[in-house]
Amino acid sequence: MSDDTFILASDVAKLIGYTDGAGFLRDRDRLERDLSFPAPMPTCRRPLKWRSSAIRAWRDAQLVRSKAINAAANRATQAAMMAEAGRV
Repeated sequence: MSDDTFILASDVAKLIGYTDGAGFLRDRDRLERDLSFPAPMPTCRRPLKWRSSAIRAWRDAQLVRSKAINAAANRATQAAMMAEAGRV
C-alpha cells in the first residue's frame, strides 16, 4: 500500500489494532473526539475511506505518546521507591 492510497474501515482496523472494521467503526467517534483520530475523506460517503498516510501517522504518534507516558510513570515509580528506601 502506498501512502497516497485510500483505505476502508477494515484496513484501518488492522493498522490500529482492531480485529475488524465493525469494532473500529463503533469506536470511531470516540477516537476522533478524544484522540484526534483522522476523519474519513469528506468526499467519500459510503464506504468511508481514509488516507493511509494519515492513519499511519496517527498510529505512530500514539505509539510515541504511549512510550513517553510509560517512561514518565516508570520514573515516578523509581523516585517513589528511592524515597521509600531512604526512609528505611
